Amino acid sequence: MNDAFFGSDPADHGPGPDVCGLDGAPLASADSLGLHVPVGSGVLDLGSPEADLDGDGFMEAVTREDERGLTVYTDVDGDGTVDHVSTVRFDGSYDSWRLANPAVGVAFGGFTNEAAASDPAPAPARWERTDHGHI
Repeated sequence: MNDAFFGSDPADHGPGPDVCGLDGAPLASADSLGLHVPVGSGVLDLGSPEADLDGDGFMEAVTREDERGLTVYTDVDGDGTVDHVSTVRFDGSYDSWRLANPAVGVAFGGFTNEAAASDPAPAPARWERTDHGHI
């Protein structure tokens, strides 16, 4: 899969060349109040939201950067988990993704949509690229 959120190998859940600013992001703890981004079978804590992108009075986005560019991580539905990601790189390329699963009732990372202990093991979060190009 070449459009994977974190690189071309779906089994490789480490940050790949596609997103910016995740180096050094800690694993999230269950009591964290920061925005969480699912990465494979783990969850990273991006810290407190810092921007209100839709003007509803609630902060829902974190912007992180590195030497390659900027990425905006957004929690559109307000559940504390990032579900939309947009990256603009300094070379003029851009990409956008959305969290394609989990569905309601499927656990991931232990933070949202908790499944019962008797449920089968959840699938890891899957990201779907929704746009890409070069400015």
